[in-house]
Formats: sequence, C-alpha cells, structure tokens
Amino acid sequence: MRVAEVMTRGVDAVAPTATVQEAATQMAEFDVGAVLVGDERALVGVLTDRDVILRVVVEGRHPAETIVQDVMSKALYTCRDDDAIEAVVAQMREHQIRRMPVLDGAGKVVGIVTLSDLAKGITGPEQLQEAIRTLSEPHRSREAPDKDDARDPAATDSKSEGKTADAADKRG
Repeated sequence: MRVAEVMTRGVDAVAPTATVQEAATQMAEFDVGAVLVGDERALVGVLTDRDVILRVVVEGRHPAETIVQDVMSKALYTCRDDDAIEAVVAQMREHQIRRMPVLDGAGKVVGIVTLSDLAKGITGPEQLQEAIRTLSEPHRSREAPDKDDARDPAATDSKSEGKTADAADKRG
C-alpha cells in the first residue's frame, strides 16, 4: 500500500511569522494536532500541539505574542506520495515523529500522513503494536531545535533542494 492511499490531502500551512495563537486556532478549526509551516513550495518546519504546550505554555509565553518560527520543530522529514507505508513507518520510527508532510514527484506539498493514517494500511497486529510502541517513547526536549541542528536532514537531500529528507531515499 502507498502513502497516497491513506494520507490527508489539501492541508493548509501557516506562515512562519504567524502567531502561535493564529496557528493554534487553525489547529482547532481543523481538529488536527499539527500544522505545516511555510507554503506549498517551501516548508520550513511543523508546529505541533506538543510544541505549543512545551515551548509556549510551560515557559509562560503569550500565544498572541509568540511567533511560530520561534517555537516550531525545524527538523523536517518528508515522504513521497508513492512511498510504501512500511518505509514511512520505518522513517517515523527512526526519527521518533508521528506526522510527516507528503510531497509529490515534483516536490510539491500534497498532504500530510499521520501514524493513525498509516495504521489503516498496516496488516498485522504485531506490526501495528510495534510501530505505536516505538513512536510513543519519550524523545523530545523542550528547546526548539536550532536551525543548524545536526538532526536536520537538510544537507542530505538533493531531490528537495536541501529542504527535507525523503523516505524514498531510505529505500536505497
């Protein structure tokens, strides 16, 4: 099964200069736990509900005064719509993430795929249980990753003009 068969299409991104309150309002309106940051041509990060809690609420920042780019997760991993879901689950497991922007063959953002989307295509209960267990382990710090964070895959992917890492590249 391919990502295109289970992903959510037509997601709206927020500008890096938007406030966290604006982004959180969009998350509430669409009943989602994350928003992509940037536009369909160039993503610069993702803002998750966890980012909002740990980097805004816990630190006592005001959501209407905090800019998304200051608290978003900057390490951005993507997959392609024609990737096998098993490859994407493996990449999510490796990077300890639950959501991933989906690009088409031309590198354009066409949607997002989540762990729950991928669960629809996982056949065996053991495989599903292992994927959920691995992805649910604590792993993130409260600090926003630095733009030059060594975990940022930007330097490793020439197909997306240095912006993201692809599950397709993992297939070898």
